[in-house]
Amino acid sequence: MIESNTGATPLDTPVSAVSPAGPRGSWRGLLTSNSVRDSTLWLVIATVWVFFYFSTEGSFLTPRNLVLLALQTSIVSLAAISAVMLIVTRNFDLSVGSAVALVGVIVALLTVRADVNVLLAITIAIAAGLVMGAWQGWWVTHMGVSSFIVTLAGMLYFRGISMIATNGATVAPVPGSLTALATGFLSAAHASLLIGVVALITCAIRVRSKRRSRALGLPAGSTLELVKSLAPVLASAAVALWIVSWQGVPYLVLLVAGCAIVAEVVMRHTTFGVMLYAVGGNPEAARLSGIPVQRVIFQNFLIAGLAYGITGIALTARVSGAVAGSAGLFLELDAIAAAIIGGTSLAGGKGRVFGALAGALLMGSLNNGMSLMNVPTFYQDTARGAVLLLAVAIDQLSRRRTRIGPTR
Repeated sequence: MIESNTGATPLDTPVSAVSPAGPRGSWRGLLTSNSVRDSTLWLVIATVWVFFYFSTEGSFLTPRNLVLLALQTSIVSLAAISAVMLIVTRNFDLSVGSAVALVGVIVALLTVRADVNVLLAITIAIAAGLVMGAWQGWWVTHMGVSSFIVTLAGMLYFRGISMIATNGATVAPVPGSLTALATGFLSAAHASLLIGVVALITCAIRVRSKRRSRALGLPAGSTLELVKSLAPVLASAAVALWIVSWQGVPYLVLLVAGCAIVAEVVMRHTTFGVMLYAVGGNPEAARLSGIPVQRVIFQNFLIAGLAYGITGIALTARVSGAVAGSAGLFLELDAIAAAIIGGTSLAGGKGRVFGALAGALLMGSLNNGMSLMNVPTFYQDTARGAVLLLAVAIDQLSRRRTRIGPTR
């Protein structure tokens, strides 16, 4: 899809024709190549994992710990998905943590104190999230207030409302049918079958894309390049099969995977996704080309509201209750950091959901590994801050190279 912050691309331009990597053979184009940046990020994650493997005498790279790592990063991953979609359009959401806390309070109050049916409580909570997203989107698109200010205000009063509703008290425990979302597992046999099906579908899609590009006369790459693109998919499937052999896969991880796949399809294979990248790449050019910029941004905030609902329910299920004062604290910062580390540009017009998940995994790996090593938390915060700063520096250098262009 469109991932350029230098201008909008016509909506009928084939995806394969939009190449962010620059001219073939240009070393300056390497920094802007999605495949190279993705490979570098996964190489960093692999290096971190190997380091913690030896530092923890092998306890880091065990199926049990990796499943726990996936659970620990699941909430940040859910928040990072909507963060990517907003940052792509040059908008920010600082209210995620507070909005998630308020959704959790709504679920807990309905199920614990009002004895409302769990499904009905979940429906009401998701509707409340949509209302919060629409409210903030209205201020941004109709009143012209910066998303930074609107969501900063939301961060304050959403948290305040949740504290008022509970009088600062913890509301717990929620029904077991709700906590099962975070504590339940899909059996190892069913999880292995699911992983195999997903891997085969992914490989089939990539092969089909290559054939389609050739049929349209677009650059499709060699067979060797196709094999290289399929290798990470097969390797990831093999690792996943080994991990789920311990106990299966948590339902919460499946929820993250499902949301990520849907968001990726929307962003990269729909007209709405094309418009998101176009608005972020160059809002004025997008407006002149007929894209309803304000409507697209408002709809994007609605999607963020849906994410509030899903993330709030997942967090409440994970902790089996609502703690208005601390639930989702600093979640917005972790989500934005994961998106940026995963390659989302602060300038807009560039970003991928799966990259954000990799960014969340990197930060979670640092926290998990240093915790196993009994490293104090302030060292963990320092490491995460350094990784975030490095990611922003790479993004800035990448955009500078793009503006300058290759030299002859």
